[in-house]
Amino acid sequence: MNLHFEAFIDDIDGLITFLTSDTWPYHLSANPKPDRLRKSYENGFFTGEESKTFFVLSNENERVGLIRVYDLEDDIPVFDIRVLSKYRRMGIGPQAVKWLVNYVFNEYPEKEKIEAYTRNDNYAMRCVFNKCGFVKEAYHRNSWKDQDGNNFDSIGYGIIREDWATGTVTPIDWNDFIY
Repeated sequence: MNLHFEAFIDDIDGLITFLTSDTWPYHLSANPKPDRLRKSYENGFFTGEESKTFFVLSNENERVGLIRVYDLEDDIPVFDIRVLSKYRRMGIGPQAVKWLVNYVFNEYPEKEKIEAYTRNDNYAMRCVFNKCGFVKEAYHRNSWKDQDGNNFDSIGYGIIREDWATGTVTPIDWNDFIY
């Protein structure tokens, strides 16, 4: 599936429809509520200097996913991605993440790194990070609480501009210090 991307500007009703049309099991709020989404929008969560949101569109212009990059005023932006359940395991995640990495490094030449986090049991997303040149950089125990109050470990991934530009992956030395 060839994808293209549409910047979210102010179609809050379309955004709410999209985000409430499915369940997002690896997000804090698996079933976001319309009033909370509207309030987040009003507070600049989806657009502004600090964040940009894009719909992921199929060949037929159907909204199949959403990708949001935030902390754009910080040195290291972070992103979040959602793919509708009926389109998962179709290669959308890697295409969207590669597009986002290209977007950030091309549109923000001062950015040297992009980070993302996921729950340790989100194996599909962990595979996407690996396919897209991200490196596992952190493991946080009991750091991700779901909407039911369950604790999960989370894993941090990052890609640096140099690796992106050269098409390489610089590994982390997890055993750099001998105790």
